[in-house]
Amino acid sequence: MDDQIYYQRNKNRLKQIVQIIKSYDFSLPLNVFLRNIYLDNKNMGSNDRRHISNIFYQYLRLGTNLQDIETEKKIGVALFLCNNGDMPFSFHVISEFTTFNPKDIELPLREKFDIVMQEFPDFMIEKIFPLSRYFSKTIDKDLFIESNLFQPKVWIRIKRGKKEEVIQEIKDYGFDYAEAEFSELCFSFIRHYPLHQFKNYLNGNFEIQDAGSQLTGTYFKPNPNEDWWDVCAGSGGKSLMLIDEDPTVSIYATDIRKSVLENLKIRFSKAGFHNIETETIDVSNTFVITNPYESFDGIILDAPCTGSGTWAAIPENLSLFDYKSISEQHHLQTQIGQNVLPYLKKGKPLIYITCSVYKQENEDAVKFLCDNFNLHLESQQIIEGYKFGASTFFVARMIKKEL
Repeated sequence: MDDQIYYQRNKNRLKQIVQIIKSYDFSLPLNVFLRNIYLDNKNMGSNDRRHISNIFYQYLRLGTNLQDIETEKKIGVALFLCNNGDMPFSFHVISEFTTFNPKDIELPLREKFDIVMQEFPDFMIEKIFPLSRYFSKTIDKDLFIESNLFQPKVWIRIKRGKKEEVIQEIKDYGFDYAEAEFSELCFSFIRHYPLHQFKNYLNGNFEIQDAGSQLTGTYFKPNPNEDWWDVCAGSGGKSLMLIDEDPTVSIYATDIRKSVLENLKIRFSKAGFHNIETETIDVSNTFVITNPYESFDGIILDAPCTGSGTWAAIPENLSLFDYKSISEQHHLQTQIGQNVLPYLKKGKPLIYITCSVYKQENEDAVKFLCDNFNLHLESQQIIEGYKFGASTFFVARMIKKEL
């Protein structure tokens, strides 16, 4: 291709991306905003859409850094930090708008940080992710922050007994995958393949579910024929893990949103599980259970939270967050815990889960519940998804005391 034509193409692409970035006002989730953009511009091909989305996400991964420089230059910094290979467009932007050597894109990340800070002394690693001083103590702060410069892998959880069928379909499509070290039923994909189109997905043989979320299920430990309550069930990921572990368990799934419970019922039916009752309840306020259960052998509280452990996948949150949100979520979490505990049988577990990295939502919430509501902490853990390309979760298993 003629150099001038190639240069003009990159210039036009950058102009298009800058226009899209400047039009984003954060009133919508980024994926919804971009989907609307693409619907209004049907001339964009799939490669164009993927390229624009990747660059926009990388731009937002800088957090609150470099807010006063021109957009093109900030894009150049993002491309330099968030990539490590020979990418012609990245080289073009880096060369045109920064003083970096484009070939240095292959250097280790911490060396690239040093290069960026030489040109932009106000750039700070701590500005990539907000309020890191409030992290749960066991989190490797630097490593976690660095992980937010990169898109997490896509993960699936395979239904027991269906592994060979799923593997065969993956091979038929020719998609690259890797088996997780912690489970032969958990696979990861570096690319965003159209997994939702798989026959094995449509018939419930696997679920698209982050590895960090899957690992919280190791804390469930159900016994046969027990009755469990999934308090904030959402679309049912945790309930599906529970019943896949022991299909004799009966589940009562509740959520404040009726629409997600409808989705949950579809997913359960697709997976061939039917021993579930659902009800729309706001468990943060006074409520009455109308299902036949009077008490439960286990309660899963996948608590509302800041979602900070998932922001590598949704980096628009990095620029909009403040401490007040942590305190508000802590109050909501402990209120819900207090409200549901009367329905837990003595000697049985409350499984408390968040996808947050903040201590106040994690260890502090668990301590409050144990100190005030007759619970014994059996174990708790930060699931360090940031170390293997997944989201970061917190999980605790508390037992209701007999006395």
